Amino acid sequence: MSYFNCHSHTMYSNIRLLDCINRPKDLIDTAIKLGLKGIAITDHECVSAAIEVNQYAKKLRETNPDFTVALGNEIYLINERGNGQKYFHFILIAKDAIGHKALRELSSTAWYNSYIDRGMERVPTTKKELSTIMSKYHGHVIATTACIGGELSSNALLMAEASAAGAEKDAMVYYNNMLDFLNYCVGVFGDDFYIECAPSTAKDQMMVNQALYKVASDTGIKMVVGTDAHYLRPEDRPVHKAYLNSKGGEREVDSFYEFAYVMTPDEVVNYLAPCFPNGEQDVRQIFENSIEMKKKISFYSLERKQIIPKIVVKDYPKNLSKFFGSNNSYRDDLDGRWRTIKSLLISNESQERYWINECLQALIDKGLWEDEYIDRIETEADIIQFIGTKLDDCLFAYFNTFKHYIDLFWECGSIVGPGRGSATGFLSNYLLGITQLDPIRWNLPYWRFLNKERAELPDIDIDLAPSKRPNIFKAIRKERGEFGLIQVGTFGTEGTKSAILTACRGYRSEDFPDGIDVDEAQYMSSLIPQERGFLWPIDDVVHGNPEKGRTPVYTFIREVEQYPGLLDIIVAIEGLVNKRSSHASGVILYDEDPFETASFMRTPSGDLITCYDLHKAEAAGDTKYDFLVTEISDKIITCLELLQKDGLIPKMSLRECYDKYLHPEILDTSNPVIWDHLAAGDILDVFQFSTGVGLAIAKRLKPTNPLEMTAANAMMRLMSEKGKESQQDRYVRIKSQGIEAFDAEMKRNNLPQSMIDALHKHCDKYYGCCAIQEQMMEILMDSDIACFTLKEANDARKIVAKKQMDRIPELKGKVYDVMDKHLADYVWEVAVAPQLGYAFSMNHSLPYSFVGIQSIELATRWNPIYWDTACLIVNSGSLEEGESNDEELDDDGKKKNSSTDYGKIAKAMGDIMNRGIKISLVDINKSGFGFEPDAANNQIMYGLKSMLNVGDELIQDIIAKRPYASPKDFLKKVNPKKPAMISLIKGGAFDNMMERKLCMGWYLWETCDKKSRLTLQNMPSLIKYNLLPTDTEEQVLARRVYEFNRYLKAVCLNKEKTRYILDARAMDFLCEIGQDTLMSTSSDSKAFLDPKTWDKVYQKWMDVFRDWINANKESILYELNAIIFKEDWDKYAKGTISAWEMEALCFYYHEHELEKANTYRYGLVDFFKLPEAPVVDKSFERGGKTINMFKLSKICGTCIAKNKTKSTVTLLTTSGVVNVKFRKEYFALFDKQISAVGADGAKHIVEKSWFNRGSMIIVQGMRSGDDFISKKYASTGGHQLYKIDAILPDGELSLKDSRYQGGIEEDA
Repeated sequence: MSYFNCHSHTMYSNIRLLDCINRPKDLIDTAIKLGLKGIAITDHECVSAAIEVNQYAKKLRETNPDFTVALGNEIYLINERGNGQKYFHFILIAKDAIGHKALRELSSTAWYNSYIDRGMERVPTTKKELSTIMSKYHGHVIATTACIGGELSSNALLMAEASAAGAEKDAMVYYNNMLDFLNYCVGVFGDDFYIECAPSTAKDQMMVNQALYKVASDTGIKMVVGTDAHYLRPEDRPVHKAYLNSKGGEREVDSFYEFAYVMTPDEVVNYLAPCFPNGEQDVRQIFENSIEMKKKISFYSLERKQIIPKIVVKDYPKNLSKFFGSNNSYRDDLDGRWRTIKSLLISNESQERYWINECLQALIDKGLWEDEYIDRIETEADIIQFIGTKLDDCLFAYFNTFKHYIDLFWECGSIVGPGRGSATGFLSNYLLGITQLDPIRWNLPYWRFLNKERAELPDIDIDLAPSKRPNIFKAIRKERGEFGLIQVGTFGTEGTKSAILTACRGYRSEDFPDGIDVDEAQYMSSLIPQERGFLWPIDDVVHGNPEKGRTPVYTFIREVEQYPGLLDIIVAIEGLVNKRSSHASGVILYDEDPFETASFMRTPSGDLITCYDLHKAEAAGDTKYDFLVTEISDKIITCLELLQKDGLIPKMSLRECYDKYLHPEILDTSNPVIWDHLAAGDILDVFQFSTGVGLAIAKRLKPTNPLEMTAANAMMRLMSEKGKESQQDRYVRIKSQGIEAFDAEMKRNNLPQSMIDALHKHCDKYYGCCAIQEQMMEILMDSDIACFTLKEANDARKIVAKKQMDRIPELKGKVYDVMDKHLADYVWEVAVAPQLGYAFSMNHSLPYSFVGIQSIELATRWNPIYWDTACLIVNSGSLEEGESNDEELDDDGKKKNSSTDYGKIAKAMGDIMNRGIKISLVDINKSGFGFEPDAANNQIMYGLKSMLNVGDELIQDIIAKRPYASPKDFLKKVNPKKPAMISLIKGGAFDNMMERKLCMGWYLWETCDKKSRLTLQNMPSLIKYNLLPTDTEEQVLARRVYEFNRYLKAVCLNKEKTRYILDARAMDFLCEIGQDTLMSTSSDSKAFLDPKTWDKVYQKWMDVFRDWINANKESILYELNAIIFKEDWDKYAKGTISAWEMEALCFYYHEHELEKANTYRYGLVDFFKLPEAPVVDKSFERGGKTINMFKLSKICGTCIAKNKTKSTVTLLTTSGVVNVKFRKEYFALFDKQISAVGADGAKHIVEKSWFNRGSMIIVQGMRSGDDFISKKYASTGGHQLYKIDAILPDGELSLKDSRYQGGIEEDA
């Protein structure tokens, strides 16, 4: 005896609220292991698991053909949308593929109309929507009443409770509600509707089961069973409890989910039988009903071939003569080598005719009508046609669609980059305007993009301007409909750090009843290493991974072992889906019926996304287009707009402007100015060459043409084995020695001449280096070297590029199998090993190098002030149109604009000012939203957007209400919030009206909580500031009476507020002041005091202070207000003008705070005067190896940004911006916020991170290029890091060399 479980959940139920720890495969495997006949996946208003589950179900049919895996959805069914109601659960299960399409449409409708109610995202389906949509799919969907959260079960519970209380009339109302609901359901689903019960010993559920049995018997509707599984088995319950605990709030995590797991048939019988009159016999019938339901469900696959979206194209006539004349001179070519071109020109398919006509016309327009180019078009057309036939679709339509939208992007105000990735190698992409580099001129391989050995859809990446993408999406949806463009959904998971933080929040034990302290959790998570942006999985952290060269992180292990069972929770929840978002670039274009393949949901910010991730969406038949964004595009657009605004270039469309001044075909790459500036590193934000690594390699390799720049671009990501010559060193060496050095090297290694010639062909242009992916492939495919096929070479590229270390021996074996070992050694070391870092594709690196050249062109052809301003505008997030950013909090818990890069801004302003361009302070009457160029005065005006606490709405208000005659006039017109006004003053916005400190003093005096008159109501302030007189015994006693009166009200006043119940302390004081006669005794022998009687005595005592206040009113008022003002000043305005500027602008406009530090006393040096490479101080031998110890120095500066992933701090020193690198564990230790519980029981921050913006530090270490590496040897004195708490007038520094220890002041 077994059953089909109609109700279970997977981790995809977590996308709105943490709910479930079941992975789909584990859930299904558990059901099979426990002997179930099948299981339905019914996540909470989510069908995102469908493809994954469907694929696994297909695989299971081979081994478990009788086990049914059904796809369903647990929807929220309501009458009408509106706030404050209950959202009843309801189960839908697809019987077949048509039924699943119904689920997709219903789910999309619910998500499309989602809204917020009581702080939660709601995605209900109305009964009208359900019946309307189901009328199109009648007979294809099964429905059940769901769990105790369903409408039927909710009424059943109310009915049972009413009956138990003897309220039969109320019970009948609820029963009738149940009948009405059942009638609705049967009307929609007919015989495919079932009543669902749940096995449990919980009192409420058993009452519901009994009531459901009655109504099922009365109506003849069959009952089935669902266990509502949220975890797999009872032993998994502790992890599930911890997972739910981690969310906080008032959520029930114990009894409610006690039975929410996958049950064996026997367990179901044991829990259900006591609920029914016939016990096990009734359960057997329920099992039989569930098997009946299972038999209605047929297997179907959701996978299908991908559909290429089509656009309407110009209908070119079938015509050969337009391009090849009518005199038959091309007949042999068209019937022979150009036969594919011919077939397209006379094709019956308009998409094919459009593609070939556009390509051939572009050849003529560009002056490229030559056999070589026509031959390439033939080759590409043949490949496209071949793959299209394999895919059973017109692949030419893919490119036509792309061309159409490229044109639209320009119309929407975005530039389109020269190219990105393998698509740059296709000539037809260049001719259609999809890319901008002639691949024949630049010798770019086409086979990386498409080839017949890989019959799959192409992948074209397009770079757009981030600020323009919202308008682009809007335009496409206007053309194709609301669902015509949908961003690809992504699902965030509990990564290593997230799993640690979640587990710590949810962890409960006797010693930690409220979880693990958040500071400790943050510290623990910060110990996780990462490589190339990816965190180590927890298994590697704990056990290491020899294959990847990883050893256990013992610091983390020691921390986690302090909490028994914590590691098990972390391991269990790592990898669980926990949120949804949108893909960075992927979008899918849909035609008239998007539900044929897809279903949609919204991100938390409201954007429409697919319910499947990219791979699942493609498996369902969707085709992804990549519309990426690069910040550089916004900078180029902004610079062109600034140049047009100042009349330096004429007004024209963006595309015309770009084509005239920046298109790769018109750039003069022979101009030495470009290469001199690239090598000098003196241009802001040169694309791909603005980082420390990029700047260093440009200076070192000194490219003199685009190909050399391409090599440099690729080489900056390559790594070499320790002790071996790096590709950069090799490039510099052979370039300086001449290519003969490369030739001599090969001859020394006894390479045959044929191989030498082949390697010269592939490597000479990069001076004997193999920096490019295609280079490696071409070397391996060369018939004089390794004779790989294209497929084998591409596999090699993937193995190397993706660092598939387990497959490296296989690849190495293939190389060594085809040549002698000494030859294979050389080929491996020259062509393959260097790329085990991260090699770029030539088709990617070359167009990206041209974007860098465009940056330099804009900065050198015109006054650099325009390019500099554009960079500042974009880096500060000051573009007035753009995408909204998710809210991010700074170190003080305040919202910040995540697009503002303070480190970049500070470095840029330093570089700009070093070149003699002035950065003007903010002016409340002149400054705009962002930075603005003032070429006439050789200055850049600071933008309001870049100031701390000054938001977009306030800026718009400031600009709209100008001009302002004074700070007072500004307050009258705008009246900003205090933090914003403080920031404006500190940043110098009113300097043209009033001296800055005077302005701050005026504002704080105007806004502080000063008193206009004095009464006894001011007593708390007078006491707080110690202003009450104590000259006489009477005054001393009067103050004690005042305090006693407060004690009576706070401690002794009864609930009815009719008397003071006196304790020993109160009675003693009354006796002391001779008022014991005021006390009375209640019937229960308790002493009490009548409030009215006491108040008469109290008021007489207070006359002492009334008289004193009346006699000294003006002087007391002045003294009190002076103290209140001083408090505000200390809170908001402490520090120097320089400190104010750092806080408000993240930059020192005037003198750096550390300018007067005693550098000799503390051994401080100028970073920029240190040698660029570490200097060896001394060496010693150990284990046969030479160990170098480097000379260490100390630098100091102000922290302006930090990168927790890279463990770096951007430091603003007195001479410029420096990037400081720390060891992971060391960074985590000093970045940790320290909190403690005070005497008041509340948690207080006792020390913030040492790396918060504005903190000043001293770091010991050594320079390496543009970075400073934090370092200390055991033999060197002092510490690696100091925090500067204060700068004393004589240049002395108040330093801290260790983190805070001990309690907090309140405990002292």
